[in-house]
Amino acid sequence: MPDITNAEQARASFESAREEFRQLILGLSSEEWNRKSDNRGWTNSQLCWHLAFGAGIGTRSTVNRLRKNQNMSPPAPLMAVLNLVSLWMVRIRARGATPESVCAFFDEGYAKTLDMIDTVGDDEWGTSAEFLGQPMTVGGAFGLLAQHIAEHGAEMRRS
Repeated sequence: MPDITNAEQARASFESAREEFRQLILGLSSEEWNRKSDNRGWTNSQLCWHLAFGAGIGTRSTVNRLRKNQNMSPPAPLMAVLNLVSLWMVRIRARGATPESVCAFFDEGYAKTLDMIDTVGDDEWGTSAEFLGQPMTVGGAFGLLAQHIAEHGAEMRRS
């Protein structure tokens, strides 16, 4: 993934990720929506809700930490707990979700994240820290959503 170094590239990456997400989620049949995914413990609809969360709060919190050079690489035992908490939060929040409601949730977070892009200074795009064991820049964080969608999209079971 090429590093993002300005607001124009960040917006383009984010818009591309949004289109990919909409194609993915709106392309699921109602049977596929409720099917268990290949990601153990998650349904396709839960993965979609998880991705929508990432477009908003997930991306913004990552960018805020990176802007301050704050690492986000918890030790393995804590990461296991955080993954379990994430799973249950998604299971609870995704109850009764529909493709349309998840798209609306995605778009709400997407709009706030687009607003955040305009607050990143020219000198901040390369600011970095460690994110889940890997170095990441502020610009790179805006490209993470597309990777996340591709990863979980591949885990969704279809007919």
